[in-house]
Amino acid sequence: MNSARISRRTLIFAGSMAFLTGASAAESRLHVLATFAPMFCFAQNVAGEAADVEMLLPPNAEPHNYALSPGDLKKIARADVIVENGLGVESWLEKTLAAGTKTGVVRIVASTGIDTRAGNPHVWLDPVLALREVENIRRGLAAKDSANSAIYAKNAEAYSEQLRKLDVEIREATAKIHDKQLLTLHDAFRYFAVRYGFEIVAVIEPFPGREPTPKYVRNLRELIVQKKVRAIFAEPQVSSQLVRSVADTLKVPVAALDPMETGAPAADFFEKGTRANLDALKKALR
Repeated sequence: MNSARISRRTLIFAGSMAFLTGASAAESRLHVLATFAPMFCFAQNVAGEAADVEMLLPPNAEPHNYALSPGDLKKIARADVIVENGLGVESWLEKTLAAGTKTGVVRIVASTGIDTRAGNPHVWLDPVLALREVENIRRGLAAKDSANSAIYAKNAEAYSEQLRKLDVEIREATAKIHDKQLLTLHDAFRYFAVRYGFEIVAVIEPFPGREPTPKYVRNLRELIVQKKVRAIFAEPQVSSQLVRSVADTLKVPVAALDPMETGAPAADFFEKGTRANLDALKKALR
């Protein structure tokens, strides 16, 4: 047998082994499914290159009353780990997970152990509480994939340091805001307000998706005048006729605060969104 033929066979064998090794490595990587944008952001920063992270919801889908599609069910069936905020945000997930998932799937409820305020689920908007969620995600990934636990720990600490710096940045900026009254569309910023010394004087829609009563609207208008509220904070994803009506009637400017419930999956989603909210607060209340 000539050397050229031997070399060719050797190359084919080596190539086949490399393909199989690569395929095996790809199959062994943890497949993490995060429910919506903040959860994806936190999970991606902890996982880094050690796991594949995917977002369940489409970028423009609001998570509170989501209806799963057949494609979503396939994503869930592939997942080794499911990361959710919890506190009722993803209540639609319960029946699907109860019906069965991949054997050994780990479910990480990122809000575990966080003290809530009247059941309000929007804990991710507070960077200090976000740190707790990141740690819960790290623990869950390490429990499922102990071989990469050191990587998850290193990644989580690096990202946590970014969140700590973000907290300091917000504290320094908001300390210069003297009028800290917030009038928001929904009660999404309760934790953020408590953390940084804001007062939520009222919300436009106390029950999301339901028009408030005429009496509530009258009282709201009186409160805005009485408190000399300087801005109404709407949400960029929601078009509210009531916000426009109240703002026009009372000549109060409208600004936007993003509850970060929707958005494209990105590792810098939370920091970008938080800084955009901080800029909105500084401009509206300066």
